[in-house]
Amino acid sequence: MNELEKNTGAETEMQEMTGKTKKEKKRKRGRTAQGSGRRKKRLPLFIAAALAAVFIGYSMVSSALAKNTPMPVNTVAAARGDVEETVSASGRVNSEQSRTYYAPVDAVIAEMNISLGDVVKEGQQLVVFDTSGLEAQKTKADLDASASANSYRSAQYQSDRNQSEYNEAVVGLDELRTLAANQEQYVQGLKYQLEDDIQDKKEDLQDWLNKLNLELEIQNAKLSEAGSEESRDRAQEVIRNLNESIRNTTNEISDLSMSEEMKEKQRLIDAEQKKLDDMKEEISRREGKESSSEAGIADPYAKQQQADAMRSAQLAADEAAEALARGQEGVKAQFDGIVTRIATMSSSANASAGGGLPEGATVSEGTELFTIESNRQVKVDISVTKYDLPRIAVGQKADITIADREYEGEVTRINRVASSNSQGSPVVGAEVHIKNPDPDIFLGVEAQVLIHTNAAKDVIVLPAEIVNTDRNGDFCYVVEDGVVVMRRIVTGISSDTMVEVTEGLREGDQVVYDMTGTVTEGMNVTAVPEVSAGETQPAETQPEAAPAVETQPEAAPAGETQSEAVPEAETQPEAAPAEETQTETGRTEEA
Repeated sequence: MNELEKNTGAETEMQEMTGKTKKEKKRKRGRTAQGSGRRKKRLPLFIAAALAAVFIGYSMVSSALAKNTPMPVNTVAAARGDVEETVSASGRVNSEQSRTYYAPVDAVIAEMNISLGDVVKEGQQLVVFDTSGLEAQKTKADLDASASANSYRSAQYQSDRNQSEYNEAVVGLDELRTLAANQEQYVQGLKYQLEDDIQDKKEDLQDWLNKLNLELEIQNAKLSEAGSEESRDRAQEVIRNLNESIRNTTNEISDLSMSEEMKEKQRLIDAEQKKLDDMKEEISRREGKESSSEAGIADPYAKQQQADAMRSAQLAADEAAEALARGQEGVKAQFDGIVTRIATMSSSANASAGGGLPEGATVSEGTELFTIESNRQVKVDISVTKYDLPRIAVGQKADITIADREYEGEVTRINRVASSNSQGSPVVGAEVHIKNPDPDIFLGVEAQVLIHTNAAKDVIVLPAEIVNTDRNGDFCYVVEDGVVVMRRIVTGISSDTMVEVTEGLREGDQVVYDMTGTVTEGMNVTAVPEVSAGETQPAETQPEAAPAVETQPEAAPAGETQSEAVPEAETQPEAAPAEETQTETGRTEEA
C-alpha cells in the first residue's frame, strides 16, 4: 500500500513536470511563430537531458500502470440517418438547339446587320437580298414555260387532228377493199361472159356461113349443069338468096358486138366497171390520207417527251418563283438565340472570330452565312469516369451552378461511346438539360453539376472515414464487452461523408473512430462515445470529426494510466486528419 502510494505520488509528480514541460514548449513555439525575424534559441544540453530523463521515467511508470488499465478510445454509435449519393462533375454550357443558316438563293446581299455574339429574336430579319436579278430570271422562266406549253398544245392539236383523219381514212377501208375486189371479179365475170356469148354467137354464125357457102357451091354446080332456062333461073335465084344470106351473115358476124343483146350486156359491164372505178378511187384517196395523217400522229414516246419538256419548263418557272419568294423573304431567325459563328468571304475557318459577308457581296445558294444557338434550350456537357458511370442514369435530377447562380437540371443523354480526356483516360460524355434557364446564361462558360444518383432514408450510417476495405470486403472496428473487434459489414450507397451499412451493424453499436497508434484488435479498451453518427454527420454535409490522435498525442507506454492517457488539450501536438489516420488503419489491418 505504501509502495503504491509512493508510485502514485511519483507518477503525479512526473505528470505535473511533464505537463509543465509541454506547456513551456508550447509557449516557446508560440513565441517562435510570432517573432518577427528573431532566431530560435537552442535549449541548453542540461535541460534536454533533464527532459529525456523525465520522459523515460514517465514512460516506465505509465507502462507499468497501463498493463492493468483499459485504454480509452473514441467511438461513434451506429445510428439511423439519411444518406444521399451524388456525382460531381464540371462541364461547359452548350446549346441543345443549333442552326447554321445558308444563302437560300443566288443573289446579292443588300443588308446583313449582325455580329458575333449578338442576341437575336425569333422572326428577326437578319439578311436582306437584292432581288432584281431573281425577278428577271422569273420573268424569263415564265416566258419559257408559256412557249413550251403552247408548243406542246399545238403539237397535241396537230397530232389529234391527224389522228382523226387517220381514223376517218381507215374506218371501213378494209371492207371497201374487199368490196372492190369482189366488184372487180364480178365485172371481170361479166366481161368473160360477154366474150363467151360473142364467141358462141360468132361460131354459130360462122357455122351458118359455112353452110351457106357450101350450099352456094352446090347451087353454082347445079347452075352449070342446068339444062333448061327454068332450071337456070331457079338456080340463079337460089344463088342470089344464098349470097344475100352470106352477106348478111358476114355483116352480122362483123357487127356482132353492136347487137342489142350484146350492147345491153356491155352497158351492164360498163355500169359495174364504173362502180369498181369509184371504189378504187375512194380506196386510193383513203390510202393517201392514211399515209399522210399517220406521219403526223405523235407516237407515245414523242408525246411523253413533249409533255416532259413542258413540265420541265413549268418547274423551272416555279423554282424561279420560289427563289424570288425566298429572296424577298431574306433570312430570319427561326428561334431566339445567340450568333455564335459568322462565315467569311475567303473561308469559314475563321468564322468564329467574327468578320462576316459584306453588303454587296454575291453569294451562291448554299453559301454558309452564320450559326445561331439557342440560349433557351441549353445543357451542360460533362465527362463521366468509369467509376461514376454505373451510378448515373437518364432522368436523374441535378443541381447546376453557373457563375454563382443555381439552376435545376436533369440527365437527358449518356453517350454509348467513350473518348479520351486530356490525360488519355477514357471518359463517357453525358448531357444535363437545364430546366430553368434565364437570360443570364452564357454559352461556353464552365458549370458545376451535382447529380443526385441515389438516396436512402432512415438507414444505419457511419462516417466514411471509419469504414475500411480490404480484399475480402468492407469492415470496421467495434467495441464489444470492452474489447476491440473487427466486424465485417455490407455497405450500400455512400456520399462524400457518410456510408450506408446494410448488414453487420445494429443501431447503437460503438464503432471505433480511430485505430491509429497502439490500438489493435483484441485490446481491452474503454469506449468514449461521441455524438451518434446520424446526428453529427448528416449525409449531405461534411462532418467535422475530431481526429482520434487528440486523445493520444503520443504512443502511450504500457504502464500509463487512464488519467495519464488523456492530457490537457492545449498540450496536444498537431494531429493528422481522421481520413489519413483511417487510411493508415486500413493498411495496417490489411497487412
